[in-house]
Amino acid sequence: MQLWWIELDLGRAVVADKIRFRFPDEEGARPFEFFNVFASPGIPVFGSPTPLIVYTRVGRPISNNTERVVEFDLKSTGLRGASGAHLDTNSTMDFDVIRFIRFEATGATLDAALAEIEVDGVGYNLSSMVGSPLRRERGEPHWGGTTWTSKDRDCEGCGKGSGADEMLDEDLAFRTWTIEGSDKGDWRKSGVWHVVDFGSVFRANRVIFFPIHGGQSPVMYGFQRDKQGSWQNFDFLISDGSPSNSADLVTEGPYHYDLLSEIANGTNSNTDPRYRSHFGRYLFDLNFEPLDMRLFLWRVTKPEQFHRALQLFVFHAEGFPRQVELESEDVFLGGARSIRSIEWDADIPPGTRIEVDTQTGNGFDEITRYYLINGKEVTKAAYDAAKKRNRGDIIVFQVRDDTWSDWSDPHRFSGQDFQSPSPRTWLHTRVRLISEDPDVMPTLRSLRFIANAPVVSAGLTGTISPREAFVDSLQEFRYTILLEGTSGRDVGFNRVIVGIPPGVADVEFVGATIGGESVEAIPEMVADSLIITLPPPVVKRDSVEVMFRARLTETPTVFDALVLNSRQEDNQQGVVPAEFDAQQVFLPDAISSRKLVRSLNHTSTFTPNGDGINDLMELSFTIVKTDREPEVSIYTLAGQRLAQLESLSQQAGRARFEWNGEVDGSTVPPGVYILRIEVDTDARNERVHRTVHVAY
Repeated sequence: MQLWWIELDLGRAVVADKIRFRFPDEEGARPFEFFNVFASPGIPVFGSPTPLIVYTRVGRPISNNTERVVEFDLKSTGLRGASGAHLDTNSTMDFDVIRFIRFEATGATLDAALAEIEVDGVGYNLSSMVGSPLRRERGEPHWGGTTWTSKDRDCEGCGKGSGADEMLDEDLAFRTWTIEGSDKGDWRKSGVWHVVDFGSVFRANRVIFFPIHGGQSPVMYGFQRDKQGSWQNFDFLISDGSPSNSADLVTEGPYHYDLLSEIANGTNSNTDPRYRSHFGRYLFDLNFEPLDMRLFLWRVTKPEQFHRALQLFVFHAEGFPRQVELESEDVFLGGARSIRSIEWDADIPPGTRIEVDTQTGNGFDEITRYYLINGKEVTKAAYDAAKKRNRGDIIVFQVRDDTWSDWSDPHRFSGQDFQSPSPRTWLHTRVRLISEDPDVMPTLRSLRFIANAPVVSAGLTGTISPREAFVDSLQEFRYTILLEGTSGRDVGFNRVIVGIPPGVADVEFVGATIGGESVEAIPEMVADSLIITLPPPVVKRDSVEVMFRARLTETPTVFDALVLNSRQEDNQQGVVPAEFDAQQVFLPDAISSRKLVRSLNHTSTFTPNGDGINDLMELSFTIVKTDREPEVSIYTLAGQRLAQLESLSQQAGRARFEWNGEVDGSTVPPGVYILRIEVDTDARNERVHRTVHVAY
């Protein structure tokens, strides 16, 4: 066979390091002896009336080929100098960006046959599945995330680009990001920057960037390696999605970024003024140890007037992602439902966890937009006044109404109380699968929301007062529950449950009111809850107040509450904060003071003679800002430790100890001893000393 060829379109541009050809070798089907192999990234010849691309020869057999498998390594050559962290500065790279492959027979081979063509990629390109506006518009599969650039910002020099979707579409043939830059203002106002939000946190270890600096030659015939270059100065920054703590943002968006590499690109030695805009390399390969990456920011620090960028490839390191986010559609609950808790069926290996955020709402509003046939949006009046032949589409959008909540605090364990406002008729869920170890990942099989018909369909709001208290001080609090509305179909409630969080002690019920009038309520402490049963009739429209005393040691202390009707099963309904932090009590002195040990009381003198009077040294104190166990010891004045005391209880931050004056079964001689309390934390250690007098 002679004068035979085949072209293969991979369908997308890939970063590859090898092309492999497999030939049969049997009677009637033998390997090609003479052939050439060509490849192309797919960049077309500009100005051509028909789609044309330029190929570069990859290789050919050194002699008459008889092998069944022939491989050719892909290389990128003609690269000029540049510098930057993690940057491969070699003039030849061991890969190339290709889309098209051409196999040409160059001589006669009896019974020549070709079985397969294989391409070895360098890794999985994360950019290929980002939910860019283009992929969303086309309905193509994606895993979330998005892109944006200066086109989406209101600033001088912004909005002149064609958009940045083209940098992720793996299509170099006919779509490039053409940018009209500006030299006005800083980089943000220049218009030459691009952000990719991958939607989840991945462990990335390689970035390959393929830009072209536009206007390179009088006539650009396809992609010419010796006539390409890019910008002189640009940066790569990455973020794991953590919020920025800076009020004066130095990067794009409310995220904290770290500089990955600052590129200084070399200049071309060509003195022809037509080529003065040529700079250094056209292909950039950055290799680094795996880093957590959710957002990628590219920015040109010294822009010019005209630019063209082709493709960005970001590759995932071996192992599982750092974090994956899954998000549901808006789910109709079939009517108002009071969601009590979330449960899930999952495998959660050590070093992994699952977090679930929720939003709830009651409905949607409709927005109607009117367009003329030229695509211009107009008012309804202008649309009706236009001639029928000039009227375009009328599009009705549904948007969430003002009953929808923001994202809740994360639900971190199965069976946790529901954190979003309830009852509501619609539910939206976001799940994060998080792994600290690249070798393992949690597996989520199902989510289940435990719900019931609400006892008060309009919902309930709660407020705790006062909102500030002193550390370890017995103080009275008032929890107020208001009904957002009433309905004749509501069954109402007759029981209020106030959750008693850690750091709260000595809880004592004081009283309750319904509609401002005192009532005879029955209190009960069960585990970590104060349960108050209200007298008949059930509450359907009036406010309810519950008063209680408590001692707080942690800031903030959050008091959650729910209500129920004791005549029905499984009808608990949560009480939603009336406003942000409405269920929180803060302890300012716990923050202002550095002391860990507070409210210390002890017996300064005792007589351990067995007469039953003042035989024990009693010690109590409150520990704040830590859950570490304190160490309490007895010393002589000379510094010799005699005994280490065992805690009797440490409930809600209040520690209790006793000493009977004995060491190893014998009573110590009368005299003065040192009591030492030691609390060790990661931040600092605290030691408190008191004297104890033993007398007979």
